[in-house]
Parts: sequence; structure tokens; C-alpha cells
Amino acid sequence: MATRHILDSQDPHYQEGRRMALELKHDHVLAEARRAAVERKRSGSGGDPPRTSERVFVGRGKPRGRRGGRRQASATVTRHPVECSLSSSVEVPSEILNPQEEFEKNMERLSNILASCPSAEPQRSSASSWSFRQQKASERWKEARPYHLQCLIAKEAVGHPSCCLCHEPAVIRCRECLPEDWFCGDCDVLHHKKQPLHNRESVIHGFFEAIPPTSCIIKGDGGYCTHEQACILPTVKVPDCSCEGTNFTVLPGKPVILITINGRFDLHQPLYKCQTCQQQWTPDSKDLLRSGYWPASVSNSTLYTLDLLSSFQELKVIAPGFSRQAFAKLLEHRTKCGGRSGHINGDALQRSFLEFSYASFEEDQLCCSAPFTCPACTPEMLAVSADGNRKLYRFHRNTSSDDPGFFEGLFVAEDSAVSTFVDTIQKAVRNTQGRGTCGDSQWTAARETSRRASKLDEEGMGVAVCRHGFLLKALNMYRGEIFAYPLFLQKELMPAKAKFFAMDVAFLPALQELTEMKPFLSIMHARAHATKCEIKWSGRNQEGAGTTAGEEVEQVNSYLSRCALTTKYMSKAARVDMVTLHAMGWNHKKSLSLHQALSTRYVKTCQRLQDETARLAALKTELHCTDEMVSQWLSDVKEWAADETPDTSHATQGTTHRGLQQSIEGLYLSVRQRKQTLYRQNDSSKFRHRLRRKLAEDKKLLLQEIQEYNGLVPDSATNIDVAAVEHSLTGESSVSQIWPWEVHGSANISMKKQLHDQVMLAMRLQEEKSILVLEMAQHCTWLQSLAVVLKNKMAEEDKGNEGLGCLLRRRLSEVSERLQVVLQQYKTALGPEASVLLHVEAEDPSGLSSPDTSEDEEENTV
Repeated sequence: MATRHILDSQDPHYQEGRRMALELKHDHVLAEARRAAVERKRSGSGGDPPRTSERVFVGRGKPRGRRGGRRQASATVTRHPVECSLSSSVEVPSEILNPQEEFEKNMERLSNILASCPSAEPQRSSASSWSFRQQKASERWKEARPYHLQCLIAKEAVGHPSCCLCHEPAVIRCRECLPEDWFCGDCDVLHHKKQPLHNRESVIHGFFEAIPPTSCIIKGDGGYCTHEQACILPTVKVPDCSCEGTNFTVLPGKPVILITINGRFDLHQPLYKCQTCQQQWTPDSKDLLRSGYWPASVSNSTLYTLDLLSSFQELKVIAPGFSRQAFAKLLEHRTKCGGRSGHINGDALQRSFLEFSYASFEEDQLCCSAPFTCPACTPEMLAVSADGNRKLYRFHRNTSSDDPGFFEGLFVAEDSAVSTFVDTIQKAVRNTQGRGTCGDSQWTAARETSRRASKLDEEGMGVAVCRHGFLLKALNMYRGEIFAYPLFLQKELMPAKAKFFAMDVAFLPALQELTEMKPFLSIMHARAHATKCEIKWSGRNQEGAGTTAGEEVEQVNSYLSRCALTTKYMSKAARVDMVTLHAMGWNHKKSLSLHQALSTRYVKTCQRLQDETARLAALKTELHCTDEMVSQWLSDVKEWAADETPDTSHATQGTTHRGLQQSIEGLYLSVRQRKQTLYRQNDSSKFRHRLRRKLAEDKKLLLQEIQEYNGLVPDSATNIDVAAVEHSLTGESSVSQIWPWEVHGSANISMKKQLHDQVMLAMRLQEEKSILVLEMAQHCTWLQSLAVVLKNKMAEEDKGNEGLGCLLRRRLSEVSERLQVVLQQYKTALGPEASVLLHVEAEDPSGLSSPDTSEDEEENTV
């Protein structure tokens, strides 16, 4: 008789079998999707990425998480526009093509670039089994927790160790010498004479006790005792004797403080003495730099290791609010853990760090670095987004010096140039008190004058970025967010020839002829503007803008705002230098992940274009619209938005019926749209509060105008039903036929705008495909051009500076490796395995978070 087995879900064998079954099923699904993609590629054209089935896109992986003192002389930043210029090597097409021809041309250009790159191996997605693996890892950690505690306590046992060199009883342990980590007193002195930076522990008192490198253990008649010894700073050998002798001794010289990532060490500089001619010398600054040290002062009495300064620079980029004082406290803690003592000066650390950062910047400039250039926007830039950041203020300090910064004018514009431009604008434009206007809305960002805060030197910064989040230019704000500040940024970025300039407000249409840049309302800020203003100037309705949101500067400001935790207490020059370093670090992180961002965005755009095109077809069917009706409705919406409202020309239109009808329709449409998107598109409580206040103001004005309209109409049958309007605003009923002036059976402006928004979205997605293909091609071309420039410069420096030649070779190697990675990524995005990019772990653009990794993945990696 057969025995019936009952499966236990807690059984490890059952869980392991279930995991294997899930993985086999996932592999089977991926294999079917790949075969279907290959068949579609054979039957259709190879231009678009594969249209994967819906079940492959059901799970899109895990959601993304949210990459001192001053010197006295004026420091100017040297630039090399001739040798390292990349924009001149790429020709910009001048012919005007229709969208389909432009897309095909860009796709052909990118395909030719990718032709030399081998096909990428398919990447396996691990999103489906992530929750199971995390649960398994938690169970393993829970089981191992008692054993880990037992091991943690057992490691403190001293025991009876023997010296690893002479096998005598050991009294010193040095973990940095593993596996030979135990020494007796004599062997410890001999072994660590040349290793003074090792952290050692003594066991003469029956427990592990950290001791400084200047202490040694001596065995006497009464037992073990501690003695002091002089430790010499380890440096490269520097023979500098006139007799060219090889027999010289190294003696302790003058005291020197060395600060490493493990804290402070009190050592002595080496004093070399020739035994032949008795000449003495010490290492100079060049020898100390070759040894990996950076001076804290020109006297070389305090030194920092280069890896300490580079680690501090990386920490400042990853954690912008991390101050120098906190870092100094961390180093003092590491000093105490090593059995040493001593104070670390945070001001001296910052001054030396800024000197090191400026020297590193000049070194990168010689290697053709362009820290404020977006590779995907060169030479054709689509859009620039500008906005003010009021959190980047600085407190008034009477004791701050007036010394110029190291990076004055590089990223943050010089105050003299900005003030001259602002004075010119204010003299040419009639000033208005209070808030400025944009359409029917009043905006603080549109005003032209502002009061200055008494306790602040700088009230914030105006920042401009490209559509990929690369920081381009900034300026100090002294009068709040006046309109002249973004206008200055627009003037500074005119050489980039951007097509759109996105900001909070759009200038009057009459000023469009002054520049080729088109005004562009950022999408989220456009929600708070009047509906007609949104239709005319929102980025969603701008031809050729693609899906550029115009809110990229807000994403960057969320990073820069954390810098204000430390920069608001700095001097003027130190603040400019530190913000510039943060900006260069941010751009470097963005450049490392640019290929991932563009390829993933391209695949998602293609998928979304299919969905929105299908949704548009369904909406046309629902509204019974033909292609001719669609064109007519689009024209009606644009004409309706172009008409002046009574608010903007009250003196001419007065209270005419037609003017009130247009105003009522616009206010109703604005209130209803804001209600629908209040929580769906705004995750900030502060911004939702502003929208609620604007919503209440518009609704109050709507009811007032309805009351005014009803008072002008003598027939009560043609009055507007206020109760029906308020019920319609709740979204529980349709919006058709609520106005008495509408013809029965005709479409109102709400229905037309609904279709208008869907058509605009589909058109912008189609444009975005072509834009992304062009940007991917420009990214590849930029890297190729950079490699050519580096090769040419290497040929010039071949017989010159040997150190610069080595730097150029290293830089060329990095660029070549980066180019291959970029080509592989883009080839995957255009190939049959494009859907895998949607499931690959997304990297944080600022590099501030790392993806969760399971134990199984770690074991496989090892």
C-alpha cells in the first residue's frame, strides 16, 4: 500500500526544491520570450527594440532607491581649450528632416558605431527570486547568531602563543602581519623597525592592549616592561651624497606628524648620513610626494597620506553633509583605538585638502578632463533646466578673508559679472514691486526685485543642468530668486546651443525673438500654472522636446542642499571651492552611469510608446473620433489656450459673456486637473500644500465668476447649475454638458483637452526615441574623439615629461575600457535581449546606495 507523504513547508529540503522549481520556471519564461523576440526580429525591421510580451514586463525588478584657510595669492584656473577640445571634431547636421527620417538617420549612425562591437552575452535577471533569497538569508543569519557571539567572545582569549620567528613566548600581536602575527619583544623591534604604521597589541597584562609604535616590550629581571623608542617615517630611498657613496645610515631626524586613515602617528623624519663624507640630508617635498604623502604646511611638519585625502574627497561626494570636523573626530577615534594619542586640526585638514584637490584638478586638465561637459549632449544639447536653491545660503561672517577661491569662476560664476548683468537688466526693464506674473499666475520666481536678508551673505545659488542631470553652471543669489539670475545662466550657456531652456516661469512670448532658445515650463511646475499657460509652455506640449521633464535641476538640488549643512558656515572662497568639488564629483558619478541611464530609458520609452499608442487608439474609439476630428480638436485646444482671459486684459474685455465663458471653462479645467493629480503626481507634502492653496483660490474664483455670469443672464433656464459643477469636480460624474452655452451632442473643452494630452504624450514619446538614439551616438562619438585627442597628445609628450606621458597612457586606457562597456550596453539595448535591462539592478545616480545582494550571489561572486 502506498504511503502518503505530507509536505512540510518548513522543511529545508522542501524549500530548496521549491526554489529550484521557481528558477526553472523563470528560465523557461525567459527562453520563450527570447525565442519570440528573435522571430519578430526576423519577420520585421531591425530598427526598434523587441516588443516583449506583457508577462515579461509584469515584474520590473525592485523599485529604485531614492551615483579652511586660503592661500594669499590669487589662484586662477588654467584651461586647455585647444588641445582638449572635443566639440570641434564632430559636425552638426544642418539639414531639416521630418521625425521619421531623423530617427532613421540617428539609428543608422548609432548602428555603424556599434558594428565593431561584439554581441553582448545575455544577462540573467534575478528579480523573481529576490524575496525568497532574502528570506533564506535572514534564516541563515538567525541560526548563526549564537555561534557568532561565542566566537566574538572567544577571540579575546590570550592563551600561550609563541613567537612566529624564534618560537619564544610571544608578547606582541600584529594583525597586519598575518599569518605570522605573534612576536616576542626582540623580534618585534627587529621586524617593525621598518613597519612603524602597524597597529600592535600587547598581552603582558593578561589581555590585548593597543600600544603605539613608539613603545616596545623589554624583558627584565622583574618581568616585562615598556620602553620608548624613536620611529622613522617610511619613505623611498633618497641617496643625495656628493661622493656618490652607497654606505649611509638612517637616523631619527626632526619630529613629524603623519596622519593616515588609521589616525595620527608621531614619528621622525629620516636623517641620512653618508659614512664616507659624513654629509647629512633629509627627504624634500618631491621625495615625500613620491612616498605617498601630502604636506599640511610648507614646512612639512605634518603630513597626510594621499589615500586619506582621496578617501575624504570620496566621502564628501557620497555624504555631502559630512564635515571636516566630523572626519577629524573619526581620525582621532582611530588614533585612540591604535593606542596612540594626539589632536587633529580640522582647519589645517581642509586647507591641505583644497590644495590637493586643486592640484588634482590641474592634473586632470592636462589629461583632457571636462568636468562640466555632458558627453550625451555634445555637440547637440536639447534642453537646459535652471532653478534657484535657497538652501545653499551662507551666514554673515565678519572674520572671513577676501582671498579668492581656487575654483573662482569655473562652476560658480564670478559675483562681479553677475552683478553687472543684473544692473543692466534692471536698468532696461521697468521694475515691479512684489511678485511677478506668468500668464494668470503670480510667482515669486518671476519677480525682478527682492529684499536682502540681513543675516546672510549669500541667500542661495542658481543652478543650471542638462536633461541628464549634469551640472553646467551656477551663480550666487543675493536678492532672492529674481528673473535676471536664470537669464544670466541662459546667456552663459548660449554656446551650447540648447533648443529649450526650462525654468519655473516662461517669459512673455514677445521676447522669443531675442534668442533661439525656446521657453519651456518644467512639467511639474506647469501643473501649478494656469491651464492655458500650461498648454502653451509646458514641456509636454513643446514640439521636439521629447519626454524632457525640465525638473532635472530639482533632482540635483536635492543633492546640493545637503552640502549646505557645512558650506553655510564656511568663508566665501571655501564655500565656492567646496560646492565646485561637490559638483565635479556629482558629474563624475553621472558620467560613469550615463550609458546605463540612456539604454534603460530607451527600452522603457519604446515599451511605454506601445502602451500609450494603444491607449490613444482606445480613447479615439471611445470618443468616436476620426483623424480629421483629432486634428480639429487639437487646433481647438490651441486656439482656446491662445485666447486672452479676462484676468489678463480686464480693461478691454470687461464682463462680456464670451470672456466669462472662456474664464469659467479654464478655471474649471484647472481645478479638476489639479484635483486628479494632487496625490498621483506629487509626493512632497510641501508642494501638495501649495497646490491645495492654489486649488482653493481657483475654486473660489470659479464660483464667483459663475455667480457673476448667472447675474448677467436674464433667463434662469440658461444659468449654470452650481451644484452640478461642484459634483462634477469630485470626479464622480462625467464632465459633458454642464455648461448651458454648449451645443447638445458636441464635445466640450475638457474632452478635447483629454484627447490633446494623450496625443501630445504619444508624440513626445516618439520624439524621445529619436533623441535617445542621437544621444547614445553622441556619447560613443565623444569617447572616440577623446581617445583620439589623448593619442595625439601622447605623441607630443612622448619625449617630454615622462610623468605626464604615463598619466596620458592611463587616461587613454580608462577611456578605451569605458568605450567598450558603453558599446556593449547600447548594443544590448538595441538587440533582442533589451528587456533584460529592465530587470538588471538599477544603480543610484549619485552612487549613494548599493543594491541588496543575497548570500548566494556573494558566494557565486567569490
